Amino acid sequence: MAGEDPLRRRLRDLPRSAWVIFSGMFLIKFGNFLNVFLVLFLVSRGFSAFQAGAALGAVGVGAFVGNAVGGTVADRFGRRTAIAVSMFGSSAATALVPLTDGLVATTALVGLVGVFAQLYRPAAGALLIDVVPQEQRVTAFAVLRLAINVGMAVGPLVGGLLSGASYTYVFLGDALFSFAFGALSLLTLPGGRPTPHEAAPAGAAGPKGGYRTVLSDRPYLLFLGSMVAATFVYGQSTATLPLHVTDAGFDNKTYGLLLGLNALLCVVIELPLTRHTERRNPRRVIAAGLALLGLGMALTGAVHSVWLLALTVVVWTVAETIYTPIANAYPAEFSPPHLRGRYQGAEGIAHTLGGALGPAAGGLLYGISAPLHWTVCAAVAALGALLILGAKPTPRPTTPTPIPEPAHTP
Repeated sequence: MAGEDPLRRRLRDLPRSAWVIFSGMFLIKFGNFLNVFLVLFLVSRGFSAFQAGAALGAVGVGAFVGNAVGGTVADRFGRRTAIAVSMFGSSAATALVPLTDGLVATTALVGLVGVFAQLYRPAAGALLIDVVPQEQRVTAFAVLRLAINVGMAVGPLVGGLLSGASYTYVFLGDALFSFAFGALSLLTLPGGRPTPHEAAPAGAAGPKGGYRTVLSDRPYLLFLGSMVAATFVYGQSTATLPLHVTDAGFDNKTYGLLLGLNALLCVVIELPLTRHTERRNPRRVIAAGLALLGLGMALTGAVHSVWLLALTVVVWTVAETIYTPIANAYPAEFSPPHLRGRYQGAEGIAHTLGGALGPAAGGLLYGISAPLHWTVCAAVAALGALLILGAKPTPRPTTPTPIPEPAHTP
């Protein structure tokens, strides 16, 4: 079985286009300086913390729109086109941020950055599904997460150095990394549009040929609901966990070390663990991961020592590494080839929605009652686990196996 092959061989067998996507994701996550330093940049220009936070919220709204539009662009114009438009548009808009005056203009511009910066996401996911054989998809998405985690762990350190010289360098650096991924995609990626025999069947081009088809897929809606719940709960790691750490009497350095432990564990254990989880029923694996996530977050509110807090981080990080690669690959089981971009876009919208609700509702609940907040987190995770158990894909006609590309040794 594919899951029994040595890990190195399985990585070597991944198509070249997959490695381009991995490399591009590392580049843009490494250079994701705008989200990290936008608030500090605006405060340094004299805006209040509330105004800076509102501008950052505009980036989130733009990301919501970008996922929806990106799914349509990926299906109609091709994966490569969607990625290139996303990266070049994001690069241009980001480079203009330090040149913009006024809160309204800056907020509108960073909202546009949010649209372009997320427009690529459905195309990248759909392209991985296009070119990677089914038995290798979970591994591919696990490698994708590895590239993201490494980029996000190292990039802010470089951004911090650049900000010490000038915030202009921060935004220009972000723009440069986005431009690099755009150029890489144009030079190396296939077009990524459905071939004639994979195109929409007769009658599917009507009003139900786009997102209406996605929204009428009830099992997929259950999956999306579970992803909203998962992101809602996982988002507490950056929303209310720092509040709990502070209330327990520790400083920001302790919180940073806990997040560092999370990142380190993801890098070390996720790929080896995927070899075992990918061979099992995906719904049960995701449900088990979400249940463990809820348990880890619930335990967080019950402990107040550094070592026990670190143990809870281990619990919910293991949960993350169990369910996330499987969940990232699972939309492929639902989506016909001509709608893969939109299915990926809907998944991105679900994560964006959960990412917006988590900090807002979590902060409100934590302010009312911290024990109630952590209990609600466990309940939301349990609800997500129940939803995914019912998300069984509707059988579809068998589609041709993707044409294999030349393997590329990483």
